[in-house]
Amino acid sequence: MIYFDHAATGMPKSEGVINAVASAMRFCGNPGRGSYELASAGDRALFDCRNELAREFGSQPENCVLTKNTTEALNMAIKGYVFSQKEPVHALVSDFDHNAVSRIIYDLKQKERIKLTVFESDLFDDKKTVQNFENSITEKTSLAVFTHASNVCGRIFPVKEMKKIAKCHGITVITDIAQTAGLLDIKADDYGDIICLPGHKGLYGPAGTGAMIVSKDFDIEMHPLLHGGTGILSADMKMPAFLPERFEAGSLNAPAYAGLRTALREKHTKDIKLAQKIYKYLLSELKNMRGVTVIGAPEKNREDDWVPIILINLWGYNSEEAAEILAKENIAVRGGLHCAYKAHKKLGTLKTGGVRISIGRGNTMVHAKALIDTLARKMTC
Repeated sequence: MIYFDHAATGMPKSEGVINAVASAMRFCGNPGRGSYELASAGDRALFDCRNELAREFGSQPENCVLTKNTTEALNMAIKGYVFSQKEPVHALVSDFDHNAVSRIIYDLKQKERIKLTVFESDLFDDKKTVQNFENSITEKTSLAVFTHASNVCGRIFPVKEMKKIAKCHGITVITDIAQTAGLLDIKADDYGDIICLPGHKGLYGPAGTGAMIVSKDFDIEMHPLLHGGTGILSADMKMPAFLPERFEAGSLNAPAYAGLRTALREKHTKDIKLAQKIYKYLLSELKNMRGVTVIGAPEKNREDDWVPIILINLWGYNSEEAAEILAKENIAVRGGLHCAYKAHKKLGTLKTGGVRISIGRGNTMVHAKALIDTLARKMTC
């Protein structure tokens, strides 16, 4: 299988990650539930994972709340902030959000907890995106939710600049870094009061891992999404007021986080550089291929403003048919709407969807050429 679906989950997982999970399955008990060695081993797995997250994202271990994915982290962050406020919140969101943001916002709007403004992103002009964001701010705006990079076409948005503007207005910023964690150098405080990320995509950890990282300067006591046991303060009917326990109710998956810890330690920049090289090659070839339409892609010499994701459609096929054709040739891509209704609406592909090619670890130029040869053959049949 030639795997070009890294935006969904990074593959393959390394032997080190697999071994770390297997070892923890044997030797880790329930973290925080005892002082015996098995429970202590579980504690160490979580502590070490927090340490590695803090190192990677410039934070502190106690501010790294472990979650099962970005979606859970975003639910914790957005709902936690909104339900901590007495009045409905005026929130700004972009027109490229994943459904992990859009559906949360929709639900809160239906409950009349949010008043919403959607600001327009510009695919080719960061200044326009920043200006559109700034022009959307009112004196009542208190929350902004940013998508760092589109999971549909890969465009990286100017979050750092927008975050600076937001802070001048006292606006809380929550940022979805699902497509950039592990690919770009991200320091948490530069990108939001809270950043939400997966462990299984660009970090190449196990599925079912992620994190919500809260800025050390963020002092709002957010409402917890889950309530339950934390292993401490068991006589108190309220969740602990401090991090990370406030948001970590119930037993955590120590083996999975042991795997994420190892994945964070193994990060290799050479994989990222090769992925970008393959991306530029594929983009050039696909733009010049008969029967292929490339959507939402960079202009020449702007490739560094995109993560290595390419959206295409094939003439005469809907996107899911095209993905199925490639799957029969042993090439894995994803067709459809990619859980991102708003992004496809913005790109004009809501009716057709798109074929997403996402490049990552393990991909080679041989894989890229095989994809191009297969598409060229199919489009001339």
